[in-house]
Amino acid sequence: MKQVTVDDVDIALYHLEDGFYATSDLCTHADYHLTRGTLYRGVVTCPRHGGKFDVRTGAAVAFPCVMPVETYAVDVRGDEVYIDFE
Repeated sequence: MKQVTVDDVDIALYHLEDGFYATSDLCTHADYHLTRGTLYRGVVTCPRHGGKFDVRTGAAVAFPCVMPVETYAVDVRGDEVYIDFE
């Protein structure tokens, strides 16, 4: 995973076996950068309190997180990755 910034908004970009995914980089529970956490089988763990999110859907999958993170469509063209930020 990697943090990228688009229009002053931090986005987390994930590369999984089945493709690329993007979410807001901020945990909805702790307002902390998810890219500072860990990624395992498509689930990112926030390092602040251990809440977890499915990076494919944005769904919160482990307490204390209950609100999903925003997701963004990703398109790969050759060697370039595009994030649909709008």
